[in-house]
Amino acid sequence: MVSSSKLVFDRVTAGRTCRDLWHPRFASCLRYNVHFWRTILPGSFKLYIPLLVLPPLVKLNDVTVRYLVEHTLQYVYISLCTYVQAALSLSAQCVLHNLLGRLNYWCVMFWPCLLGVAIGPPLPKQLLRLQAITFFNMSLEAAVRKSTSPVIQYARRSKTLATLTFMAFSSIILTCLRSGIVKQFWLVNPLQDAPLSKKPTGSVCSHAGRCWQYLADGMLKYGMVGIILEAGRAVLRKSKLLAQNPLAIFGQEFRSACNLKLGMFLACYVGIFRAGCCVLGRLNTREEVSHAAVAGFLAGVPYCLYPTYQIYTLGLTKAIEMGWEYCGNKTLNGTKPPTSIGVSLWRQLHRLPMLRLVQMFSFGYLGHVYAFYPHVSPVFHQKAMDVCSTNLTLDMKRRIATWLSEVM
Repeated sequence: MVSSSKLVFDRVTAGRTCRDLWHPRFASCLRYNVHFWRTILPGSFKLYIPLLVLPPLVKLNDVTVRYLVEHTLQYVYISLCTYVQAALSLSAQCVLHNLLGRLNYWCVMFWPCLLGVAIGPPLPKQLLRLQAITFFNMSLEAAVRKSTSPVIQYARRSKTLATLTFMAFSSIILTCLRSGIVKQFWLVNPLQDAPLSKKPTGSVCSHAGRCWQYLADGMLKYGMVGIILEAGRAVLRKSKLLAQNPLAIFGQEFRSACNLKLGMFLACYVGIFRAGCCVLGRLNTREEVSHAAVAGFLAGVPYCLYPTYQIYTLGLTKAIEMGWEYCGNKTLNGTKPPTSIGVSLWRQLHRLPMLRLVQMFSFGYLGHVYAFYPHVSPVFHQKAMDVCSTNLTLDMKRRIATWLSEVM
């Protein structure tokens, strides 16, 4: 499939240049580069608005002025970094064409996007993890959609199999978090034991306050986060409509773009997990790590309410990442001698910049899929590319589709 696509692309681009593909309105690459370096900055800030809004809503009771300032600075920094990554990727399209003297199949989007991230400004580990996991999740989604394997196709269609495996991912994640060895973001974080002074008399639960208050607070908070997140996505999808008529946000077309199922999923997920931990803790007179495993497994059941690639791939990658960190920390801090082969291998593997490598190659693959297999490209990634490039990549994709249709 790749070789045939490459042959067709080489055929239709014979004699064509980067001007034909990227900037027909600009006679030179220099003028084109000056243009987009000046104009695409707002798109990156627009893309990360959900990142600016959602974390304070989740923390809500713990929000301070210092946290808001630091969080806002993080939003500004990752937006600026994404702008530079996007601009470098667009610049690399022309640079690679001029170096090779022709349009190359892999030098349209794949290598430019990879290079744009590789030579772009470094991100702090927290933001690097966010971007790398997001890119990898979307890459995995695209790869699954693109695959013709019967096994993968069956797994795609089976909601039961997807729900059961997501329940397993959820159990692994929450077990790792409850152990205290792993500290990362997930949909819900299990609490370590609260101070006795904050617990009701006779309580065996880890949380402060009464169980019903703890349960209701979590369901309401995370349910609202889901609704706001879907509203943000609807704004992104209907940005053109809202730009023409801001009052359309109250109209039927915008309301139909909002999906309440994410809010229901998050509320049920948090509710089942918290209720499960409380019930198991009371039955055993105290909460244990194993309770998080059981409650986490049961909490995955609501996935059937919102069976999406985004939630599933997030669960898969976080289970892998947290399991990797848990096993690595247990191995490196365990009782085995530091000269053993297992410990030595883990240390060598942990020295690799895995997040950086995942970030680079995932973004390159996503760019390749966006250009040549748009029917399997994640919708969010397509919107992100269009927004961050002010539709320059969209125009390029349409030109490729037009050229390919001429020989199909």
